[in-house]
Amino acid sequence: MSLARRHGLRGYDAVHLAACLEVNAIHIDEGADPVTLVSSDDELNAAAEAEGLAVLNPLD
Repeated sequence: MSLARRHGLRGYDAVHLAACLEVNAIHIDEGADPVTLVSSDDELNAAAEAEGLAVLNPLD
C-alpha cells in the first residue's frame, strides 16, 4: 500500500512493483545481476525508476 500511495499507483501496479523490488533485493543479496522491470505503463515505469529499478519499455 505504501508504494501505491507514494506513487499514485493502481492496486495491481503496486503489487507488480513490490514483487519486482523484492526479487531485485534477493538478486542483489545473492550477488546476481539486478532485475529490469519490463512494462509499457508510463506511471509504473516512473515509479519503478523512482524506486531505483532499471526499466525497459518495449514500445520505445
